[in-house]
Amino acid sequence: MRNDEVSRCLDYIRFTSELEGFSLSDGDEEILRDILNGDASAEGAIRAYIDNNGLDTNYEAVEDEQSLYEGTKCLVNYFNIKNREVLRAAERYFVNVRTAELFANPLKMHLSFSYLQAIHSNLFGDIYPSAGEIRNTQASKSKEFCHPSQIMKMAEEIFQKLSNDNFLKNQNDRDDFINDLAFYMGESEALHPFREGNGRVIRFFFYELIKQAGHDVDWSEADPDRMLEGSIAAIDGDYQPLVDVFEEILLD
Repeated sequence: MRNDEVSRCLDYIRFTSELEGFSLSDGDEEILRDILNGDASAEGAIRAYIDNNGLDTNYEAVEDEQSLYEGTKCLVNYFNIKNREVLRAAERYFVNVRTAELFANPLKMHLSFSYLQAIHSNLFGDIYPSAGEIRNTQASKSKEFCHPSQIMKMAEEIFQKLSNDNFLKNQNDRDDFINDLAFYMGESEALHPFREGNGRVIRFFFYELIKQAGHDVDWSEADPDRMLEGSIAAIDGDYQPLVDVFEEILLD
């Protein structure tokens, strides 16, 4: 991977971390850079984190792996972690490591809903047994998302339409490309197909779409707060805030 590609990937991971409320340490960046350059493995980095933090590897299986541990806000996980901050730290580290790995060794799959599921499975599969599974409970944050019984039906509609639009590869007008990008990102955010990690998976998917369509993104200039506000607005069909963000950071 060229130095400029490594820098762009690190900018993306740094931006995503900030959007989730974290900052990358110098040590984390060094490990991620080594993975991107092929000088270290994701497996080794994750194993070292597990060992260094004394995580419990004797997973206690439960009937519903998409549930929260009783009395906690912690999703059932392979390490039986019931402290939210400990879980978030491990999740963040594992996802960043796997993101670097996916940049270095992309999945050999076409853009599709199955690809979105595969991204989720790869990014979150080290910590959540439910990684890649369709959400089975109703979810809401500031907005209420697609009902679980309708997720597959709506996913088929969204991704069939995206396929019919050739994943925006034929959209030569920059403004039209950004408008369509904001629309599909908003539809995917409203779908909210997974129990955890939707925003990170959707951003990775659409970053791949952007690159395959012949563009790139200057993530070093992206404002996490504005991206979050734009994503929330797009769920309600107001795409302009997200359009405004990409107008500033999309590279031709």
